[in-house]
Amino acid sequence: MKKRILALSLAAAMLVGAMASCSAKEEPVSSTPVETRDITLTLWGSEQDQAFLKEASAAWAEKYAAEHEDISSAKVDVQIKGEDVAATDANNDITAAADVFGVASDQIKGLADANAIYQIPESVANDIKEIVGDNTTFSASYWDGTCYGIPYTDNTAAILYYDNTVITAEEAKSLNTILEKGKLATEVGGGWHDMMWLATAGTTFFQGDNKADINVTADTAKMLAWVAAQVKDGKIVDVGGADDAAALAADGQVAAVIHGAWAADKFQKAFGDKYGAAELPNVTVEGSGITDAHMKCWGGCKLNVINANTKEPEAAMSLALEIVSLDNQVKRFEMRQLPPASPSLLDKVSSNPTVAADVAQSNYALKASPLNNTSGYWGEIGGIMDEIAGGKLTEEADIQAKLDAAVTTMTENVNK
Repeated sequence: MKKRILALSLAAAMLVGAMASCSAKEEPVSSTPVETRDITLTLWGSEQDQAFLKEASAAWAEKYAAEHEDISSAKVDVQIKGEDVAATDANNDITAAADVFGVASDQIKGLADANAIYQIPESVANDIKEIVGDNTTFSASYWDGTCYGIPYTDNTAAILYYDNTVITAEEAKSLNTILEKGKLATEVGGGWHDMMWLATAGTTFFQGDNKADINVTADTAKMLAWVAAQVKDGKIVDVGGADDAAALAADGQVAAVIHGAWAADKFQKAFGDKYGAAELPNVTVEGSGITDAHMKCWGGCKLNVINANTKEPEAAMSLALEIVSLDNQVKRFEMRQLPPASPSLLDKVSSNPTVAADVAQSNYALKASPLNNTSGYWGEIGGIMDEIAGGKLTEEADIQAKLDAAVTTMTENVNK
């Protein structure tokens, strides 16, 4: 990828001045030594990404200092701050945030509206497009016509992990069969994994023009009542996250797990030689119109963004771009099993069962991006699912009433 410098107005002005001063060939070259300085950037990343980020950023620092005569040394302080909390913490106090940090694609709007992150120049956006392609992953980096992020992994919210000594590859295609063979662990509460129940039942959210157009079908409450029954019977086990699910899998307490592809390393370790991965299965809910329906889920990407208050915007942009280079996407996959953001790399990693499952599931994923403003979704639907997970909401009629109230609130809040 061609190297580009962040086109800030100040940098542009300096560049014009420099070009003007050098336009006359007969002017003697100054013998004044170049004044050098040290720079240190901070970089936030998840705990699981620390090894990769430290290796990639150290290589960048050495290269950056060598290529810039005014930089005597460059360092990167890599700190633990996952994409699940980085945007919230940055919005709370952007002055204390890292120069570069990763966020989920649906967080771009909030950060951009708060003027917390840099607008990426179109020239650099074109370079990003060369890396990831002109697709929904690239479009997720935009808000209101401006690019704000650099995608580094494209994945779905959920795939199936399973014990292949208990469940065969064919049986893994049916959730009903899976629950007959053993228990399934997943995050029933919250909001991120709940779309696999709602969208599978035909529910739609946030369609067009960044406005809510919510359609709760007659099967939505039936689906959630079915989930509540599986939880009550102990067939579906609610967990707090990937670590809890992996612990249950390692102990043989569950035969399958539904979770994101970004946690594949945990489940590979938990299941060991018995590890299996697949796209989400089909499901049938008796007494409803849901028959062999392929389960859907949220989808999206994760992006690097640049702190609008960074004192080193050019260096920060360079670091963010280097982290998502094609070579580093492959390295990140090798170290973390994270699917790359660039479709051109899929052939190199498609033999991996986790990536194959994630790519297959992407055909059934609803992109959670700024363009379908999901900010009003999590609290309302998450609250309903928390009650189902806790056994407090089980009856179809009660679930329907909660859904109706949630639809009204979400429509009002998102369409303000």
